[in-house]
Amino acid sequence: MVLFSGGCNFRCPFCHNGSLVLHHHSMEGVPMEYILERLGKFRKWIERVVITGGEPTIHKGLPRAVAKLKSRGLKVKLDTNGSNPEMVKKLVADRLIDYVAMDIKGPLDVYDRWCGVRVETARIRESIAFILEGRVDYEFRMTLVPFLHREDDAFQAAEEIRGARRFFLQEFVPRDTLNPKYASIRPFSTEKMKAIRETVNSILEHAPVRRHLH
Repeated sequence: MVLFSGGCNFRCPFCHNGSLVLHHHSMEGVPMEYILERLGKFRKWIERVVITGGEPTIHKGLPRAVAKLKSRGLKVKLDTNGSNPEMVKKLVADRLIDYVAMDIKGPLDVYDRWCGVRVETARIRESIAFILEGRVDYEFRMTLVPFLHREDDAFQAAEEIRGARRFFLQEFVPRDTLNPKYASIRPFSTEKMKAIRETVNSILEHAPVRRHLH
């Protein structure tokens, strides 16, 4: 089961959940009681829950909601942009998540370029450092967007997380982008993505290429 939280503190122009980020207040919410009811009904088939967004960690009630899921014996994966290291640390310390996937937008020295807002990169670095400690299973991932990213950006991002277990390079999907202009950008070709992967593999041992889907 995948649960989407509304809202985000970033404004990445290539985000393919643009409506969820910008217009979540006009969307109908799903009560936790209904979610738990559905989980109970399909318990034989559902063993894991992914909490994504938007950015889930901006919500103070996240630990309480996740605790309800964990009480049902479910495995929980968190998707995050890494801007709230305190929340990630709390969820791990309280054993509320089993896996965390952190998006790396690009090299940290020009991080605002990818995120569309001013970002405290010290907090991003703190999240990276904590996740690399391996207290919870994890992956890092980066979406490559033509005209916004250069090939070197993937290599520099890999340097930022040197030693990571997993670094997924994701193809850009021009769908419901936060900035409508990005919907007309064609993704890098399969051949180009493979070439970038080969170079990244010289920095990190494991950097598979996949589509940007949850």
